[in-house]
Amino acid sequence: MSRLMRASPLALERSITLHQLRVFKAVADNLSFSAAAHDLRLSQPSVSYQVKELERAVGMDLLDRLGKHVELTQAGHLLYGYDRQTLNVIDEAAVALGELQGLERGSLKVGASTTVGIYVIPLALGAFKKLHPGLAISLEIGSRGVVQEKVLKNELDLAVVGPPLKDADLVVEPFIFDELVVIAPLEHPLARRRGLSLKDLKDEPFLMREDGSGTRFAVEKAARKANVRLEVGMELGSNGAIKHAVESGLGLAILSRYAVGLEETAGKLAILDVDGFPIRRQWHIVHLRRNRLATPVAGFIDFLRSGTWGMPGVVEQDGYVVPPDD
Repeated sequence: MSRLMRASPLALERSITLHQLRVFKAVADNLSFSAAAHDLRLSQPSVSYQVKELERAVGMDLLDRLGKHVELTQAGHLLYGYDRQTLNVIDEAAVALGELQGLERGSLKVGASTTVGIYVIPLALGAFKKLHPGLAISLEIGSRGVVQEKVLKNELDLAVVGPPLKDADLVVEPFIFDELVVIAPLEHPLARRRGLSLKDLKDEPFLMREDGSGTRFAVEKAARKANVRLEVGMELGSNGAIKHAVESGLGLAILSRYAVGLEETAGKLAILDVDGFPIRRQWHIVHLRRNRLATPVAGFIDFLRSGTWGMPGVVEQDGYVVPPDD
């Protein structure tokens, strides 16, 4: 667009819609028309039309279109910052109005990374739901990157993850500590040995989570620290599959203590005595930075902090909920 329009605030108010701003933000978030269309549940032509109408209103190109990929222009970067602020204010107004419904008729959309999402958060949500039966609750489990991105896009109210994203729009609060332990079949020769090191395990096949998982990241970090290269015998996409594979004698694994508690108690798996283990890692609560949180969101975060939701085998210590020492 060669014509530069110096629009007054009133002229922009009359020519720009909130829908256009939300569509533009989705495109800018994803740097993709197709991904924005998917997130907004609109057709791609509709998304393109709304962005073109917004560009026509401001009189400047907001995006450089590079095939399927797009980049923000200087004007696009400028508008994007104001766009986020504007939509945050609108969303906060919706939150304030939603507070009239409170905890009894509102909704709560929670995300969580895999381990904490399977073994911890359902327990907390179940206890919270009993206190507030009229609350509509949903839980989405996925990789820590995916659920945090959905929090940023306001598709989830909060998420519980391991290492969090660094983003100025996110508030990150420490939640509970996890402990990673080395597991083996109950009859494995190493199960009866004490004082093992990771070097003693270097020839054992390890069953690993996929790249990108928080557990895999922690395991590889521990191996580098010990200057040991662990043999990856197999990659599996879930803790459940890994536990079954270990029980079947296919290798060793490193998983959360929360994930293997039942199998250890039932005598199906052994936790090995390895120097440097258990590895303690922090889970975090992340949510959008807002002046005020919706009542269900604030209430659930307070509930998580309280540690009163019945997770077995944990104690309160220095403001955090942590596993007891062995």
